[in-house]
Amino acid sequence: MATRKVGSGRGRIRIALLVIAFLMITGVVILRRSFGLSGANELLALEAKRAAVVNDKLRLEGEIRSASSRAHLLPVAERLGLHVPPDSMVIPISRGTP
Repeated sequence: MATRKVGSGRGRIRIALLVIAFLMITGVVILRRSFGLSGANELLALEAKRAAVVNDKLRLEGEIRSASSRAHLLPVAERLGLHVPPDSMVIPISRGTP
């Protein structure tokens, strides 16, 4: 009868090490993706807040523009008894965008 030579089990150890290495690498990849997803969600929330702040800024600039218009300021100046110059003496100055 032929006898089979029994190995010392190095092949099984190599396979076990490869499986463990594969599981560790996939675990790191999954962890990295989960951090990326949470970062993306945080970025979306910050973009939404930024859009809300820009919207408020534009609304407030419009309110300032309408409150500082001549049509709005004339009744207030007359009520306070201030001198109101005629239209020919008023020089409109346009505001540049910063």
